[in-house]
Amino acid sequence: MPELSKKNQELPELDQDGHLVNHLDWTPEVARLLAARDQLILNDEHFKVLEGMREYYRRFEHAPATRPLIKFLMQTVSPELTNAHLMALFNTGLVARTLARLAGLPKPANCL
Repeated sequence: MPELSKKNQELPELDQDGHLVNHLDWTPEVARLLAARDQLILNDEHFKVLEGMREYYRRFEHAPATRPLIKFLMQTVSPELTNAHLMALFNTGLVARTLARLAGLPKPANCL
């Protein structure tokens, strides 16, 4: 069996898609470790978005698809959080899925 890297040992249990099995295991440090796997260094703006994503989950009890997520983030975090801005900020074309993973939430239901 291959030896796990230090980063993998510090992460709580993940599912087959790289999402936390238990969203309550999330911390900012867990988010940093998950982001590092994508060669992404998180800053204050990233964390505001991730906290917004977690707030959506607390209110509605599911991880959102991209459109409702962006609408929610524009209303609660910043009106400048467009899909294009989030794609650039998180270096991904899969905004809802990536944000859910980094925020410690389950994969949105409509994601492949």
